[in-house]
Amino acid sequence: MEKHTEQLSEQVKDALTELGNIGAGNATTSLSVLLSSKLSMSAPTVKLYDFNELENALGGPETSVVGVLSRLHGSFNAMILFVLGLDDARHLSEVLLGQTQDWHSEMGMSAIGEIANILIGSYVASLENLSGMELRYSQPQICIDMAGAILSVPCIEYGMVSDKALLINSGFKAGNQEIDGYIMLISEMHSFDQLLLKLGIGGAGVE
Repeated sequence: MEKHTEQLSEQVKDALTELGNIGAGNATTSLSVLLSSKLSMSAPTVKLYDFNELENALGGPETSVVGVLSRLHGSFNAMILFVLGLDDARHLSEVLLGQTQDWHSEMGMSAIGEIANILIGSYVASLENLSGMELRYSQPQICIDMAGAILSVPCIEYGMVSDKALLINSGFKAGNQEIDGYIMLISEMHSFDQLLLKLGIGGAGVE
């Protein structure tokens, strides 16, 4: 999969990695307060994927996952998708609620949705700070489904104007639990170019 990283110029990779690092730092602080415990997050990796390869990055189209979708509006329009594997969702529920049996109950899903809301908000805030753009995001919607079905929503909406998505992979550790999650940013290529210009990069740097 390393070829996807090479589609980004070094300057763009540095800018997007900084975005990921700041977002992860903001999320760590907020989640530590929510969980009342020390939380550590690994350095995020940033890659650009073709739409038709996103599902493979999540384990295949028939892999069951938890997806949390939000729409980004303002100076930059996009979809933000947070995805967790079922085992990671179960572990996250154990950290939040102290149990895993009913992690997919209304209470468990609400707790996972709140974590996703904090993560998405943290990345949006870092995007605002780095770009100077005014942004807002919609209330995240959460569901359990196959990766292919969840990814079909942004792919259908943006498939005619873009064929790529930015994937940020960042894991975190709370207590003895290690949890791996993905943040996807999906937008029109024109909007992505405008974002890079706001980040101080002339030209997209995307091949």
